[in-house]
Amino acid sequence: MEEVKSSNQQSGVGIGALVTAIIAFLIAVVPCLGLIAIIPAVIAIVLAVIGLSRSNNNQGMLVGGLVVAIIALMISVSQSFVIGKIANKSGNWATDIESVIKDVTDDLEQEFGDNEVTIRINNDGETVDIKASTKRDELKDRLDDLEGTADTVNKDTVKDSTSGQW
Repeated sequence: MEEVKSSNQQSGVGIGALVTAIIAFLIAVVPCLGLIAIIPAVIAIVLAVIGLSRSNNNQGMLVGGLVVAIIALMISVSQSFVIGKIANKSGNWATDIESVIKDVTDDLEQEFGDNEVTIRINNDGETVDIKASTKRDELKDRLDDLEGTADTVNKDTVKDSTSGQW
């Protein structure tokens, strides 16, 4: 009975190592998520090494888990180097994108000026109108109107917590 329990426990370590290694590999091959795969890959390597250090009959799963985990770890580490190289070579692309967006916004504002855009959707006799304005001053005024004075506190409406009275 002892041998069956020990064998099941050791095969559990092998299954755990193999499943964790497969999960690490699947995460590692996804771009930008590959860095996260380092954690399950290391866990799978540790489980496989612990399982291999014990005498057991199920060495195939442990070796498979170890190999897949090492491959997943190598993919993850290589992604970190690639991302580092891209970051070094990118220069100031974020500011370039920001300036392009600002240029496009300015061009659209010059093209359409202070026009109002209306989108009308008709579906089975029901109509929905969506109106948008490009007037910045009008949008700022609308925002001020929406914000209103709801944030201000009137002294008369403050509850006196010491007496339980308003």
